Amino acid sequence: MSRTTTRDALARPEEADDSTVRAGWRHSIEQRALFLMLSADALSVLIAYAAAFLVRIWVPLPLTAHLLPPQVFEGPHSALGVALVTQFPLLYFFGLYDMRLLRRELSLLVAPLLALTTQLLVIAGWYFFRGDEVTFPRSVLVMFTFVNFGLVVASRFGVRRVLREGRRVLRVALVGHAKEVAELSHVLREASSMGHAIEVVGAIRSEGFGPEGEAVPGSDVTWLGGTRDLARIADEGRVDQVILVPSESGQEGLLDRVLRATDVPLPPRVAVVPSVHELLIGRLASLSIDDVPLIEVARDPRQDLAFAIKTSLDYVLATLLLLFAAPLCGVAALAIRLTSPGPIFYRQRRVGQGGREFMMYKLRTMRHDAEEETGPVLANRGDARVTAPGRFLRATRIDEVPQLLNVLNGTMSLIGPRPERPEFVEGLVREIAGYAERWLVKPGLSGLAQVRGEYDTTAAYKLKYDLAYIHNYSLLLDIRIMVETVKALLTRRGI
Repeated sequence: MSRTTTRDALARPEEADDSTVRAGWRHSIEQRALFLMLSADALSVLIAYAAAFLVRIWVPLPLTAHLLPPQVFEGPHSALGVALVTQFPLLYFFGLYDMRLLRRELSLLVAPLLALTTQLLVIAGWYFFRGDEVTFPRSVLVMFTFVNFGLVVASRFGVRRVLREGRRVLRVALVGHAKEVAELSHVLREASSMGHAIEVVGAIRSEGFGPEGEAVPGSDVTWLGGTRDLARIADEGRVDQVILVPSESGQEGLLDRVLRATDVPLPPRVAVVPSVHELLIGRLASLSIDDVPLIEVARDPRQDLAFAIKTSLDYVLATLLLLFAAPLCGVAALAIRLTSPGPIFYRQRRVGQGGREFMMYKLRTMRHDAEEETGPVLANRGDARVTAPGRFLRATRIDEVPQLLNVLNGTMSLIGPRPERPEFVEGLVREIAGYAERWLVKPGLSGLAQVRGEYDTTAAYKLKYDLAYIHNYSLLLDIRIMVETVKALLTRRGI
């Protein structure tokens, strides 16, 4: 039964409305908090800058010889521009737009101090390297940093208070064996008593059968059902978070069953208590309840601020790269025209974000009739259908340059999972669990699988790279992939 049908059959209208409100509350409140912080940070720069001048004009300070004349406020004010440009990226890179930072008082002081001290050095460096005689009162710059620091810290404490006053109880369901469920339920009860607002509404059997309502041995939690009941439980709006607490073996199979059972819009969110093996070989996606580390199976990573910045960078960099590569594409187009009949550009349908098809552009590297007899066939190393200039274009990735047009029309990104042809997608989705997760983000010209894998890397292993990229995304990761893409081009390795 589908999620919609089940909700219509089981939930009364008022229950459905309440479930919808609870479903969107966590994301909406965090988005509003993020907007408040961004707005407050912009105002902090303007207020701190004006306050710094006014204080130096009207208030005598220690270590200063005299008050500044009011005329100094007339300008120039290039320092204000530098402050506005650097405020947001520096606060972002020091973690000040991460809601988890709001829980730690010390970090709320240390992180802004580091970020704004860096900003002070950047502004000072700006004036030092300008090379002209423009002077800026150093005392104003120091005063600006102090006031800006106070306002940034105050805004974080204010947002934290708003979040705490508006929080709701997080209703959690635990999935696993009785022993692991009982242990984690005790930890979460302690966390709730310390003010984390957590309610364990019940447990879900990962294996075996038993009546609903039966107590889990060693705890006061009761069984809600098995994994096959997750869709019903989600439809009833009974839980906000599902936490998998499987044993050290069999995690992948359990996760797959849970994802398939809850393959619906949020809620519930799904998280995993990692095994020792996962803790040893990888970093967490930084989610925790009290002292319990979790790996969250993020259904929509695009809600991160970094993805909004990524989109803007895509348009800017794609425009610059297209202008830079235009002469190279002209030479390549001439070589294609002179060596084989057919169009210069090759258009091919691919599957992109949300599973939607789009038209992708490339420089043609094969004979124009390459698939007339065989139909859609994956290219392979040493493919006889590739033309002479096509081999060079493929080796240097010049044939991919027209995909910058796809970046500009919004169907692709510079970095992301490579888009696959619809003729192959149906089989891949059926054969490889989690393959459709690649469609959470825009496909890219290059990606983690392209710089870390090889040409003949299997689709299943490419998916592991793609999911690692999607669910651990950061702007720094994009920059690393761009650098490694250049390295792959120079060494002619990778996919």
